[in-house]
Amino acid sequence: MNRSRFAIAVVFVVLGMTAVPATASAATGLAVDVDQRPATGEAVVTVTENESAVANATVEVTSEAAYAGNGTYTTDADGEVVLPEPADAVTVTLNASADGANASRQVELLPREDALDVSAAQVEDGSATVTVTQYDQEIENATVTVSSETAYGGNGTYSTDDNGEAVLPSPNETVSVTIEASANNATASESIELVPLAESLDVAVAQNDDGTATVTVTQYGDAVENATVEVTGEENYSAAGTYATDADGTVTLDQPEDTQQVTVTASVEGASAETTVELDGSAKLGVSIAQNDGVVLVSVTHGDDAVENATVEVEADGDYAGTGTYATDENGEVGLPLPQENVTVTVTASAENETATATETLTVEFAQQGPFGQAVSQFVSALKSAGFDGAPGRIISDFVTGNNPGKADQAPGQNDGDRNAAAENETAENETAENASDAPGRSGSAPGRNDGASGQADDAPGRSDDAPGQSDDAPGRSDDAPGQSGNDQAGANADAGPGNSDDAPGRSDDARKGNRSDDRGGPAAADDDDDGSTESGADDDAEADGSDDGGDGGPGNGNGNGNGNGNGNGNGNGNGNSDGSPGNSGDAPGQE
Repeated sequence: MNRSRFAIAVVFVVLGMTAVPATASAATGLAVDVDQRPATGEAVVTVTENESAVANATVEVTSEAAYAGNGTYTTDADGEVVLPEPADAVTVTLNASADGANASRQVELLPREDALDVSAAQVEDGSATVTVTQYDQEIENATVTVSSETAYGGNGTYSTDDNGEAVLPSPNETVSVTIEASANNATASESIELVPLAESLDVAVAQNDDGTATVTVTQYGDAVENATVEVTGEENYSAAGTYATDADGTVTLDQPEDTQQVTVTASVEGASAETTVELDGSAKLGVSIAQNDGVVLVSVTHGDDAVENATVEVEADGDYAGTGTYATDENGEVGLPLPQENVTVTVTASAENETATATETLTVEFAQQGPFGQAVSQFVSALKSAGFDGAPGRIISDFVTGNNPGKADQAPGQNDGDRNAAAENETAENETAENASDAPGRSGSAPGRNDGASGQADDAPGRSDDAPGQSDDAPGRSDDAPGQSGNDQAGANADAGPGNSDDAPGRSDDARKGNRSDDRGGPAAADDDDDGSTESGADDDAEADGSDDGGDGGPGNGNGNGNGNGNGNGNGNGNGNSDGSPGNSGDAPGQE
């Protein structure tokens, strides 16, 4: 403490409550004040009452430590008592009394050496002001000596003015100086770093609890009003722009949406400063799950922006082919396959030290309703877009097994009612559609059906008696040939003929199961054709033999290769007349 000046609280004590004449007035209070003199270090005690000096007041001075001023004193006409300068700092108690009133207080007395103080501060033009005080009083004509280890134009000796100040020039570069002051047989010193004007400005940014940021601009430690502040951000920062500081040297910035580095540059005449800080954004990482008819889509965002290369962890509480780890694409998305059963999935996304979690129940109600092949194709595409890098065979197989509409009991046409209705419709349709006379290949004018058509005329190649294979003596034409005996029926259709035995492939009762009913007959078994064409005897025989006993199965039908009518005959090859052969199936043109 450079100077001690004490205001003593007034304590008014009435020692007696005797009757006081009406003209008399009682004391209202005492005050004690103490000042140490810089020139001598002496302490002057002043006793006042109602701001008037009190002469002949009694002052008692005591201390726990040794002090030469301890004792009892009486104030002079100015209400003062002078105490000697202490050799060391000492705390004393002062008790004053006058006219029945008392005042008391404690004060610390200092020697002059301890009371001298020197300080320095740079101002806005870069110069430094040195101030010398003693007992809290400015000391005029104090000697100030300035020195530094590096070059400084302000090194030298100064004398303080009536304000106790000396002014040092602004340095060209940052320099540390030592300042020594001496006055009244006392000395004091101080070390300080002086900064050139160009480097004098300082800017600081602090983010507040509400997310906003406060920019503070100072110069040599003092707030700077009307400093220019430029703000830029590495993202699309809404608070980027130019500002001017207020009387406190501050600017308030809005919180950015995204966490980002923000650069703040402050400037005043002749000086500038810049700092870069990271401001936490208001936006947080988010993840969502959406199921549609083709794919389960996971989207990762940060505020309004898609997040590329975010890590996505997929877990499920059941059997789901989409579990695993993925990375989002440039749109911040990951495609997952549709579920094979209702399942709840948990998706955790992480990026830039942030995480977000979403949970969604995926259902089979979104199963593809179009062609199953298209559903499989979409499933494979979903795997690819999801970044699946394992062997897909088993996953695709599981999908096909679990989703094939032809396998499911609920698939169309698989319940009993559907099967019966389908069978009735099929029978009715085929009784008309399959035998329609104008169906392709059935009309009399169709190739191979007209008597005049090539291969049907009696003298057509392969039809005359002299044609190879048509002679009675030709192999397979004699009565002794297999299937040509009197007990045989029309050669090729005899029960014993190859392909006509009940044991022949496609002839057993069990083999007929699953084929069309016997009463419908195949295209070659209809005797009552309405097409108006004239059929050859071979055709009639073939039709007679292809009646109820003829199955509708594949090769081995009654019109098999064992027919006595050779391959030159239009009906010679039984494979062409099987219901299961090409052209005779229910799906062939003219057979529905």
